[in-house]
Amino acid sequence: MRSLVKTETSTETRLCWWAYLFVLDEFIAEADATINGPAAFGNPVLHLSERDWEFFLDMRLDPPPPNEALIKLFQDYGNSNK
Repeated sequence: MRSLVKTETSTETRLCWWAYLFVLDEFIAEADATINGPAAFGNPVLHLSERDWEFFLDMRLDPPPPNEALIKLFQDYGNSNK
């Protein structure tokens, strides 16, 4: 019986194993995403209340005009990249 530790393997066998491991890794990631949803990817999920969601949409669709502090911030940022 051949030892699994000290055997010489062909390039074709190694490529098959790498392909198998890649497919297995992708399968596990997809299964984790199916079971755990968006949290499976390591990104935190933010749950907003109805009031906060309405506020968020209002700010995205009709943002207020920028104030002096925001204008200065963008000017300073633009100057720092020169």
